[in-house]
Amino acid sequence: MNSTQVEYSKYLFYPYLVRLKDETSSWKPTPHGIALANAMTSIASEFQGKSVLEIGAGSGIHAILANKFGCQYIDITEIESTFLDAASENAKLNNCSFRNAMIQDWTDFTPTQSYDILICNPPFCKAGTKDRRWFIQQLIKDGKKFLSSSGFFIFCQSSMADFKLTESEIKCADSSFDVILEHKGLFRDYYFTEPGFMEESNAVTNGFEMIDDAYVETLRAYRVRPN
Repeated sequence: MNSTQVEYSKYLFYPYLVRLKDETSSWKPTPHGIALANAMTSIASEFQGKSVLEIGAGSGIHAILANKFGCQYIDITEIESTFLDAASENAKLNNCSFRNAMIQDWTDFTPTQSYDILICNPPFCKAGTKDRRWFIQQLIKDGKKFLSSSGFFIFCQSSMADFKLTESEIKCADSSFDVILEHKGLFRDYYFTEPGFMEESNAVTNGFEMIDDAYVETLRAYRVRPN
């Protein structure tokens, strides 16, 4: 490859192709992120002409997809400018752009407008909080403040974060939901080394399953509509 060429990886969410630079300071797409992207693709038509916000954009893969789906515009947030710069570079690689790229901690962020769709891939295993489900809980509680009256938010979580508990919390927040994707996959290596994670996961009913000698989690993408 020519030294001036950009090295990138390709991600197919048929019929959409996303290119991401290999050398960026952003997070690479995780299985959760890929599952969320596939879930978005399954409802791609719902993004057409809509205003969209992604909180915690990472590599920008979901915001780029929303752009390819034909959204009216998309704003993104991240906690550091280096992440926003990397996501914006990836957008340019895909001939896309973000209307606004904002340095914001989404758990302490009051938007100046409402959006039709909110995208989020909340941290879990390495959440860095006492309760690993804290970001999921905050999204369920605060997602409504980002949305128009008819808006919805979409997110992905693992079976180890307890589907039953999440669905109960959504109902308690006076919201409705539907599951738009479910996918099974192997554990990531760091699950076994993250302090306390396996013990906590063992305590969740149907948190994971064993196939032969392999640990398998289920990823589920939710679409939530606050009432």
